[in-house]
Amino acid sequence: MNVAPFLVAAAVGLSVVSAPGTAVAAEPAGPNPYLSWPANSSTVDLAAWRKIMVKESSTRRSTVDNSAPVVTETEPAGVRGANDTPAQAEPLPRFGTGAHRTPVARILGGLSPSADAQDVDVYRLDLRAGDVFAAMATGAARQVTILDPAGVRRQGSAQDFSALYPEASPLPRGGNAIADHVAAVTGTHYLAVAGDAGDYEVDLQVHRPPLERERTPQTVFLDFDGATVDLARFEIEPNPGVRTLSPFSSFLGQWGLSQADERAVARQIVRTVRENLAADTGGRLVVLSSLDHRDVFGRENVSRVVIGGTTEEAGFATVGIAESIDPGNFAHEETALVLQDFLAQPAGPVVSINTYLTPESDRVAFVGTAIGNVVAHEIGHYVGSWHTDNTNTELNLMDAGGAGIADFFGVGPDGVGGTADDTDTDLGTDVFRPLEGFTGLEDTVTRTAYGLS
Repeated sequence: MNVAPFLVAAAVGLSVVSAPGTAVAAEPAGPNPYLSWPANSSTVDLAAWRKIMVKESSTRRSTVDNSAPVVTETEPAGVRGANDTPAQAEPLPRFGTGAHRTPVARILGGLSPSADAQDVDVYRLDLRAGDVFAAMATGAARQVTILDPAGVRRQGSAQDFSALYPEASPLPRGGNAIADHVAAVTGTHYLAVAGDAGDYEVDLQVHRPPLERERTPQTVFLDFDGATVDLARFEIEPNPGVRTLSPFSSFLGQWGLSQADERAVARQIVRTVRENLAADTGGRLVVLSSLDHRDVFGRENVSRVVIGGTTEEAGFATVGIAESIDPGNFAHEETALVLQDFLAQPAGPVVSINTYLTPESDRVAFVGTAIGNVVAHEIGHYVGSWHTDNTNTELNLMDAGGAGIADFFGVGPDGVGGTADDTDTDLGTDVFRPLEGFTGLEDTVTRTAYGLS
């Protein structure tokens, strides 16, 4: 397997995306774009948010185990060509999951100076399907890339955005670069390390998704009744504090629906979430609605999505936002918001559901499906997925907001929502959103399926 040129391209690509394409604002206002689904993502200063997340990640509680077994690189200092490709990869013995293995390890190595090409050190380890693998680089190492058994790049990273992990996550944090991956297949995986000349340390962790060990599945409570939410739990600048959001029913008339339609629309939202996150992935997920069940948020393994409210009530502008991105789903009691005013505004803007409604539309079906897709997207973050690219031809439920919203909602070729040619938006495999700084292919089905176990 010769993917050395591929690894060089990965290193070059990572260095390119880390350079901001827009002027860096000192204090960007609004919700963190990595966690939110905005009406128009082109207005977001990602470079400014990148600076904030790097700073916040450096101050978070470290999960590095300094007593973990140490693997010392065998390629001598100043030498190249001994471990530069997957075919030459150094093994990480006794690391991984299973009998007589440790879930944590530390690599101590060095990158050699070179005038013609960047040194790359490659290591191999065996993973089982469903293993949650993460690597954090410090010292001279500036980039880490995870490859699957076929040599496909699954995540390349030159940044530490571990501030977006929930506090309950054991994944490493506080380095130059962190990458995470949920293995889709059992077999030998690869980790490529690149950066500046000099010594480095890479801290590694492998965990099983915690819901595998629990009898109680993940429950998501969809709250349509309005709610008071402490927004300090979210990445929003400036922090709006405690806010009260209006109920979903107050928006029905803006789609030409009545109060009598609320239960039917809510049930379509529930069906859409179940289909997207459970039926399509095989994951264990219970979805409850406030219109049919009492409020169970606050119980063990219960997360929620508040469906209602406006940007004015919330104090920031977006459609949806999750509390974290949680590969492996280690935190089971999180909150997401799906605000309604962008979705319910008069026809014209691409983010308005009304833009796609005509007298021929099944309004209950389309409104429920479009909102259900946004709800499922936000849940997808807090069970393990990052954003995928919304500007290419590959539609993915984890596509970022902005371009492609009509396709995301499920509008078919006729351009009208709620008709026979409407499409089904699903999870799948797509490239990470390039503007957010990661490279490689993200398998959002696998991340969701094992997050829900």
